[in-house]
Amino acid sequence: MRAAVPGPRAARPAPLPLGLALAALLVAGAGARAQTSSVQTPQTTPLRLQQLLGRAERQEGLTWRPVSGSGPVTQGLRTGNGRAWLSSAGGGRAGSLLVGASSRLRVYRGEADLQAGQFLLAGPLAVHVLGSHLVLEPGAQARVDLPPSSAAPRVAVLEGRARLALGRVTNLQAGQQVALRGGQVTPFTGGDPWYAAQFVGLGRVTVQATRGPVYVARASGRQIVGVGAALEAGERLQTGEGAWAEIHFAEGGDLRLQASSELGVLGIQRTARGREVTLQLTRGSAWNVAQGGASLVGSALRGSVFQVGAAGLTQTFGAAPLGRPASSPAAPSPAPRRPDPPPTTGEPQVLTLQLAEVAGAQRNLSLEATSLPGARVSVRVGRRSLPLTAVAGQPGRFRLTPPAPALPEGTASVQVRAEWRGQVRTRTLPVVIDRTPPALSRVRAERSGRVLLLSGEVRDAGTAATRAGRLAVTVRLGGQTPPGASFTRSLTLAANGAAQLRVPLPTPAPGTPVRVTVRDEAGNETYALLP
Repeated sequence: MRAAVPGPRAARPAPLPLGLALAALLVAGAGARAQTSSVQTPQTTPLRLQQLLGRAERQEGLTWRPVSGSGPVTQGLRTGNGRAWLSSAGGGRAGSLLVGASSRLRVYRGEADLQAGQFLLAGPLAVHVLGSHLVLEPGAQARVDLPPSSAAPRVAVLEGRARLALGRVTNLQAGQQVALRGGQVTPFTGGDPWYAAQFVGLGRVTVQATRGPVYVARASGRQIVGVGAALEAGERLQTGEGAWAEIHFAEGGDLRLQASSELGVLGIQRTARGREVTLQLTRGSAWNVAQGGASLVGSALRGSVFQVGAAGLTQTFGAAPLGRPASSPAAPSPAPRRPDPPPTTGEPQVLTLQLAEVAGAQRNLSLEATSLPGARVSVRVGRRSLPLTAVAGQPGRFRLTPPAPALPEGTASVQVRAEWRGQVRTRTLPVVIDRTPPALSRVRAERSGRVLLLSGEVRDAGTAATRAGRLAVTVRLGGQTPPGASFTRSLTLAANGAAQLRVPLPTPAPGTPVRVTVRDEAGNETYALLP
């Protein structure tokens, strides 16, 4: 994981990206400009829960009751393994706050009073922090860290300006933090950017599978995303309730975005490693299904759920959470990989599906796949469904027996599907079927001194998808081919599927037969014999 907030140094930290879902929760209408004092004014407008991911409870009298949807928060709120987005109009300021996992707040005079855990604030906003009044100016962002008593609580300003009434009014600007015990103001020293989890992978990023409402959001608006769509810089992939989307890095690695989540493409750049794509989990959770050695950075274990929480980008597997090591660096750098934990009885396995490289054109459909041993793997082409059989002696490897009757010539969309204990993985790829051999015409052999010039015309008579490909031309001199009597050339076809053949050869002995063979990418070939 690459953090969005710098490590310890006296410098201005990076503000939260504009695409963060928190920004979308700002209450409509302009907020009043922050006042110069922290005088509190009673408010009738309560704090309001806008969205919840995970588990939370709302205080009602002396009882804490589970929360299942949006609504006012009049007394208090506490989260479990999840997060909550709230809007606030306290003090006449229309701002918002993100409540991290295992956090707690109460409501005091219409404003949030932060008690324990981690919080991200977006101004204009007025809150209390352990009883001290904090005011953020419009456009300001701040994080509040209230860890267990063994650690020092603080308020850190990430962007803009804020002030805190801590015995006296303390003015803060971006890059500064204040200790709530003692009031000392120091440069921001970083910390786990739990609100800005990032993943880095190599190659083109595409949507491989979806279920339910899945959208891609751009500056121009939002639309349903299709399987095979590529994600570009600045775009955000969003899943609705009960939906999920699986994305794939071309150089290896898969990430499943869970329901009610958002994943943004922060940037795409060329590095020494290749085309490096940085993704940021801005809302909800993601499930890493990358195999060991894949290029997905920031995912310590494959087959795990990653969720933005108070412990950082936490990894959970079923009911057993595994947090990021406390020694992980806060500075932007790949998280260290840890060995897989020892297997436990009943621990679920995550289904994966990887395809071997498929030829550009084939005479009949042929492919291999890797998945879990015992999985059911099949291929669907149009209305035909074809099973893949397990390869003997190679657990988890599956191979398709070329179907009979063969697929018709042309381009086909092939969907490979793996199923195992209720889990499903799919991959979709285009395949070109070509059984028409290339044409060879006007072939001539002319002697000129010690050179035999072979000429003619070749044409790919197959499908339109293969006519702009390449042909291999092999010339053999004599019936028995001794070393050095075979010559191979590669011809690039024009858009019309044709190319001119001109091959200079050493002049053979009189009467030596010349065989010219032309072979296309699918393996179809034709030949001509010259006396």
